[in-house]
Amino acid sequence: MVLWFRDRDGEPIYRYDVRDKSPADAKTWSLENRLFFQAVFDPAHLSIQNLELRDEGVYRCRVDFKNSPTRNIRVNLTIVVPPDQPVIYDTNGIVTMKHVGPYNEGSDLILTCEVSGGRPMPKLTWWLGNTMIDGNYHDRQDGILTNRIVFPRLGRSHLNSEFVCQASNTNQALPPSTKVVVNLNLKPLKTTITTTDSFLLAEKRYDMECITVGSRPPAVITWWKNTEQITQLLTVPPSDDKNVTRSILHLIPTVEDDGKYLMCRGDNPWIPGSVEEDRLRLNVYYPPRVYLKLGDNLVPDDIKEGDDVYFECFVTSNPAHTRMNWFHEGREVRHNTSQRTVTSHNRLILQKVTRHTAGNYSCSATNSQGSSQSNILSLRVKFVPTCKSNTEGLIGAMKKETVQVICEMAADPPKVEFYWTFNNSGVEVIHVMRARFSYKGTQSVLNYTPITEMDYGTLACWGVNDVGKGMDGPCIFQIVSAGRPFPPRNCTIFNHTEDSLNIACVEGFDGGLPQHFVLEVIDFTAKKIKLNASSKMPSFSVEGMEPHVVFRFIVYAVNAKGRSEPFSLDGITFRGVAKLTSETNGDEMELKPLYAVIAGCFVVLIVFLIVAIIAVWKRSRRRKPPVAKAYKRDSENSNNFQTGDTALTKIDQNSVEDIGNPDVVPNKSDRSGGIRGFIRIHKTPPARRRKKDLEVKNNGETVALTLADTPDGELHRNHHNHHRPSILTSANHVVSSAARESRI
Repeated sequence: MVLWFRDRDGEPIYRYDVRDKSPADAKTWSLENRLFFQAVFDPAHLSIQNLELRDEGVYRCRVDFKNSPTRNIRVNLTIVVPPDQPVIYDTNGIVTMKHVGPYNEGSDLILTCEVSGGRPMPKLTWWLGNTMIDGNYHDRQDGILTNRIVFPRLGRSHLNSEFVCQASNTNQALPPSTKVVVNLNLKPLKTTITTTDSFLLAEKRYDMECITVGSRPPAVITWWKNTEQITQLLTVPPSDDKNVTRSILHLIPTVEDDGKYLMCRGDNPWIPGSVEEDRLRLNVYYPPRVYLKLGDNLVPDDIKEGDDVYFECFVTSNPAHTRMNWFHEGREVRHNTSQRTVTSHNRLILQKVTRHTAGNYSCSATNSQGSSQSNILSLRVKFVPTCKSNTEGLIGAMKKETVQVICEMAADPPKVEFYWTFNNSGVEVIHVMRARFSYKGTQSVLNYTPITEMDYGTLACWGVNDVGKGMDGPCIFQIVSAGRPFPPRNCTIFNHTEDSLNIACVEGFDGGLPQHFVLEVIDFTAKKIKLNASSKMPSFSVEGMEPHVVFRFIVYAVNAKGRSEPFSLDGITFRGVAKLTSETNGDEMELKPLYAVIAGCFVVLIVFLIVAIIAVWKRSRRRKPPVAKAYKRDSENSNNFQTGDTALTKIDQNSVEDIGNPDVVPNKSDRSGGIRGFIRIHKTPPARRRKKDLEVKNNGETVALTLADTPDGELHRNHHNHHRPSILTSANHVVSSAARESRI
């Protein structure tokens, strides 16, 4: 059995009895018809319909079991009473319904919101869109809450904005609220005369249009000529855009109107001081007449750097000029305060002039009838001597080497007296004697010779003229110990492709002077320079090189004193772009049919050449003469020779350059004796194929024959005595192919 109790009442307000019954046949009892027990829900609960304030309290649920102890559960029920609908009042105490206003743009919005009722007490707040703008409310003694808002300076963006007053005391339901929409009177934003004519002809009719935008309600447009209002010849065309107001004036100008102002005014009469106007000057007649003069209080020949100078440009024109331009040396000068150049009406003001400001000035004025140039005024600005060069000079000199230091100054007047100083410690300054340097005009020359290490340092050149001494502009020269630069080192090749590569080196000592680097690429076979390039850094990129050619790469540094020793990279080649392409299928590669035919023809040609070479070799073997030895002549009988194993000996290899032809040297001086036949010289083994020397003794004296692998396959002879007759002779008058075959 389930019993529900409220607060401390001893009697239940609801009974649910299922003793000896099924839940469907439960017996129920309720104190009021608004109470229902939902036993089929999990958890089961008591429902109260149409809650009233008296329903608030602590509810106790008691459950009695047949075989278990009784259980009690308590629930506290709090009743929230929503407040009444808020009411909004304006400054006059009138209840507003949906709209308030119209208010003038820039005025303050004052509204009061009131609400009654509600338990617990509600919060009364003002909202603009999704933003709360005021949360300060007060409780009157009569139980009514009030919130008065003062919203300052209504702007154009607040037109048709919704201000909402909201009373809230719970999150269980939407709070009651009341909103009002603000209506505004807006000022005109802009008034424009749309006529683009730059001049008007007298006694001719013109339609002058004026447009005013942004006014609410639409603006009232009036036309004025100077201070006189024009009330005739007006047309107001209709406009679909309520934000735009148009007016057209049918004007017939007269000569007297020249120089007067035609004005269009747009005004919202509901807002005091809301006038927006546009004006147009009525221009007529001739081109401008322009005259330029220097300021009245300025002396043309007494203007120095740092002075302020101004020009005045006087213009007389009809119609009036529409544009004035200023020119310096033919280039236009514009208003630029950062460069201390100010243009104001008919004046050009140059503040704190410098030597660069000097030159020819002019002005021009332009109207619809043309443009006129003024006279030219030359502005002279005197200044103290300053160095012409903006950078310090770096001069390298070896000990006891005389260098010429030239100091060039810029000065006005150009008559300059020079001074030189030397500093090698940063503290002590030494003045150079007048006899050590010369000067003329704006140039001075000093011949300087460092003797010791203390003579290296900083030379400074100063100038003085009638204006003063150039304290801020001396010429500075750094005298440094100089020599040839050290060679670059650790040159590395990278990005080596079929026809290009990159080289990077580590630069060495620059010799005390600025240096640059040179790369030379030499064709090792042709002995000629393929490429010559220079760079500020020791890194180069080489492209477009020929394949299968051996190159030498040389890198060296250069400064004013000369070039360094080179760093060489030898034996560099390039593979070139592959001529044969193939398609790979797994691990096998198939050549295209055309390449297969070419490869076959190449193999057949090689076989044919090998067979031909073997045939020629065998044929030449059958035609070789018998081998002859060298003999030693008997001292008593010049016609007798004896053999000796020491006939062939090695001689000085330096004689290779003087070897003559042919392989077999005939005996031209002694025809009566000697060996008849040929002398055969055998080749050395291939691993020792080098230059050999032959030495033959003749009556105790030695005649040297040098044997070498010469390009034409012939044996060369080196004579130590060109007038001595040779001891070797030949029976044949023509050197045979067998003799050519005997070279080493």
